[in-house]
Amino acid sequence: MEFLALAERGLPVTRVISRMALQEILARAVGEDSIMNESNVVDFVDHGDKVTVELENGQKYDGDLLVGADGIWSKVRNKLFGEREATYSGYTCYTGVADFVPADIESVGYRVFLGHKQYFVSSDVGGGKTQWYAFHQESAGGSDIPNGKKKRLLKMFEGWCDNVIDVLLATEEEAILRRDIYDRTPTFIWGKGRVTLLGDSIHAMQPNMGQGGCMAIEDSYQLALELGNAWEQSIKSGSPIDIDSSLKSYERERRLRVAIVHGMARMAALMASTYKAYLGVGLGPFEFLTKFRIPHPGRVGGRFLIDKMMPLMLNWVLGGNSSKLEGRPICCRLSDKANDQLQTWFEDNDALERAINGEWILLPCDEAGSIKPISLSQDEMKPCMIGSSQHEDHPGSSIIIPLPKVSPLHARINYKDGAFFLTDLRSVHGTWITDNEGRRYRIHSNYPSRVRPSDVIEFGSDKASFRVKVTRSAPRESEKKGTKLYQKE
Repeated sequence: MEFLALAERGLPVTRVISRMALQEILARAVGEDSIMNESNVVDFVDHGDKVTVELENGQKYDGDLLVGADGIWSKVRNKLFGEREATYSGYTCYTGVADFVPADIESVGYRVFLGHKQYFVSSDVGGGKTQWYAFHQESAGGSDIPNGKKKRLLKMFEGWCDNVIDVLLATEEEAILRRDIYDRTPTFIWGKGRVTLLGDSIHAMQPNMGQGGCMAIEDSYQLALELGNAWEQSIKSGSPIDIDSSLKSYERERRLRVAIVHGMARMAALMASTYKAYLGVGLGPFEFLTKFRIPHPGRVGGRFLIDKMMPLMLNWVLGGNSSKLEGRPICCRLSDKANDQLQTWFEDNDALERAINGEWILLPCDEAGSIKPISLSQDEMKPCMIGSSQHEDHPGSSIIIPLPKVSPLHARINYKDGAFFLTDLRSVHGTWITDNEGRRYRIHSNYPSRVRPSDVIEFGSDKASFRVKVTRSAPRESEKKGTKLYQKE
């Protein structure tokens, strides 16, 4: 979807850049000598022909104009319009960057996982790193015990899929930050005289669409464009640069677009925070309805909205003001079209799983923990045979599970058409699968059943259970323990 929106406007396919990396790029571009850290503006005076600012260290500087880009708690904004309360979203957010590469990185770079009153977002930011955000509904002002953020997150998202748990396990405690999520409704007036506002200082928005920083960059571009036009006009006319009019024009160009994106971000937050997979969740005594797995109407409607409206929305949001850039060459290349299968994957979970380019592993749980992780072969001619004794007369590999309820020749796992299938070979005590949603069922003898990531397979009993995991390399011992500890009951 993103590719199509950008290609239509002749823009390059975007890649996610972490905020820290982007700040380093911008700092090098303007020159580190031009940046003064720990020098926040605490006061200013607009003299009409210049602006004098006072820094928190007492120093004062004069300039032609002042742009307040000092965030949601902007002191420049407070000076212009007085103190006004920000709006709390009802959610706190943990965020971090981990040395982690998902197994399906070639097909999916940005993920959103929804749950009741909590959701999780992760994104590939290059260099073998993943940036993530975990949202949880709770009152503002909370805090964590020392070195307790990671432990709380793992408890909070216990039972979620491997894509969530694995990136949390890979994140160092020191790399996890926490903040409450606030926003501010954009106002009609952004500045006065030679002072204006930019980014979060005037239109802080919720991060659900990832557009807060993007809108600030667009603001910067428009502001520079207006000032550049004013400077060129002054050269032609020989008159002073009309700073005041330039700032007013900047406001007019940005107000409507920012207000719409701000509203979309709030709507996205509402959709994510009220998500209910099944009818009955959050309904007190009626929660027994969840046992029947009746899809919630909002889930069906949301899927329709994403399918039909998302392409149109992304076209407008990502395209920005590129329609005004006449003569811009087409920058997208056919080789950049990484998401040409997005619509297929959105409609077909099987197709998305078949696109995963990783190593499929059976990780032992509980008493089977003495057995080493088992790598499944993707050779269709070499199935994996499971039983309590060795079977050299069968092609492929053998897994020996010396437990009473495991039959001598218990089950077979084979690979076909990009997927793994489990077949029970008429075992005495049966073979069971518990899927990621907690449903446990016995597979029929001699009838292949599809195996999916995060499934837990039991051969005869829960004492011989294994969790299906997909990785890009063999799991470390710490990952194995983490999977055992946080598997869904």
